[in-house]
Amino acid sequence: VYASGHTRCCKIWLRRMKPQYAFVPRTVLALVLALPVGGSSPKGFKIKVLRSLDHVGAPFTQGLQLVNGNQLLETSGAFPAGTESMIRVLDLNTGNVVRETRSGLEGRFAEGVAPTPDGFLVTTYQDHKAVKFTSNLEPAGDMYYPWNEGWGLAQTFAGSSYYATNGSEFVMELNSQTLEVERVAPAKCLGQIVPGLNELELVQDFDGRGPTLFGNLYKTRLVLGIDPVTFECTSVFDLTGLGETDPREYLGYHVANGLAYLPDSGNFIVTGKNWKFMFEISVGEEDSSPVEKLRHVLRVALLQTHVGHQQSSQINSQIPETSRGHGSHELLRKERLGATVALARGQLEPFGGP
Repeated sequence: VYASGHTRCCKIWLRRMKPQYAFVPRTVLALVLALPVGGSSPKGFKIKVLRSLDHVGAPFTQGLQLVNGNQLLETSGAFPAGTESMIRVLDLNTGNVVRETRSGLEGRFAEGVAPTPDGFLVTTYQDHKAVKFTSNLEPAGDMYYPWNEGWGLAQTFAGSSYYATNGSEFVMELNSQTLEVERVAPAKCLGQIVPGLNELELVQDFDGRGPTLFGNLYKTRLVLGIDPVTFECTSVFDLTGLGETDPREYLGYHVANGLAYLPDSGNFIVTGKNWKFMFEISVGEEDSSPVEKLRHVLRVALLQTHVGHQQSSQINSQIPETSRGHGSHELLRKERLGATVALARGQLEPFGGP
C-alpha cells in the first residue's frame, strides 16, 4: 500500500468511510483502494475559466446544448421540492432567459435534451416518456421511452440516432424516429466499466482524436470523453474549483451537470445542478491529475464490487439520496438493472411500450 503512492488518498477516504463499508477491515479497504487500475489511459486535460455567466434561477440542470449558434438550450428537473421542470433558451453572451416553458412537463421530472428535425426531445424520469417540443418550445406530444429513467441524451452527427444513458454503465444508441434500441455497450475506462455517465455532449473532433462523446461523471466533478464507437474512454478533465461547492455532492446534491460545446472556439459552457453560475472554459494543456482522480473514483467503484455491491447495481437516482425513500428506489434499481443486462445480452425486446 505504501509503495503504491496512493497512501494519502486512501487514508483520507478511510477517515470518511461510509457506513456500508464499516464492517470491512480497514486493511482490506486500503488494499483495494491501492489496487492498480489497468487498461489504456485516457489523456487528461487542464481547464481554464474564460468567463462566468449568471445561471438565472440556479435550476437543477439536466441538459444543456448550443442552439442557433448564439443560444443555449437547457432543461431543469423538478428539484428541490416545490419547483417544476422546465425547458428554456438562454442568451449565450449574457445568460439571460430568452424563452422558457413548463408546459408539457407538468408532473414530470425533465432529464436530457437533444434536437429533432423540427424541435427538441426531452427525456423524463420514471414514466417511460420523452416529450417532443417545437423549435418555439411548444409541446408537440410524447414518445414511448424504452427505459424508466432518462439521463444523458445526445444526437449523432447524422441525426439518425441518439446516444443515451440511464445511470448504469451502459451507453445506448436509440433510433431517432422510434427510440428503439439499436446498440448497447458498457462505457469502459482503465480496464473497468464506468457507471453514471450523465449529461452528454458529442464533439466532432476533440484534440485531433476524432469524434468524442463527453459526459459528466455523476457525483464527481470529472468530465469523461469516450469513443462513440467503442465507448472506451479517451480523455478526461476536472471541473473542481468552479463555483461554490457543497459537501453533500457525493449524495447527488449540487453536482456538476451540463456541457455545451462551442465549435467556433473549441470551448465548453459548463454548469451544475442548482449552481449559481455557468462558466465558459477552454480545455487544452495536458494534465495528469484528472486521470489520477479518475483512477481513485474507479478504485472506489471496485471496492463497492468487492464488498458485494456490483457496479451495475450502483445506479443512482437523479434525485439526491436523502430527499427520497429507499425501498421503492432499490426495487426500481434492481428492475432496471435486470432489464438493462437482459437487453445487453439479447434476452429482451427493447421496445414494447404503449
